[in-house]
Amino acid sequence: MFVFIFRLIVFLIAISVIRSVVVRVQGWWYAIQSGRRAVPPGRRGQAPATMLQMDPVCGTYVAVDSSFKKVAGGKVYHFCSAECRNRFAA
Repeated sequence: MFVFIFRLIVFLIAISVIRSVVVRVQGWWYAIQSGRRAVPPGRRGQAPATMLQMDPVCGTYVAVDSSFKKVAGGKVYHFCSAECRNRFAA
């Protein structure tokens, strides 16, 4: 009985290792064919990570790329809306 369970566990581990290798090779093959860099397995189908900053007025986190910006005292502040930016300036 224990031999059967041991062989089953070894079989499942072997299948998962083989599957991981196949996925990695497919990623490399796709990258070679398309002329792009390989995408890490955890990042497939996701948007690129963006930097978040906290709005100093309301405390929400906003993406740096799409925020309303204001430079004050040599520092760049990021706001979620024009209203928060105007309240900060007042």
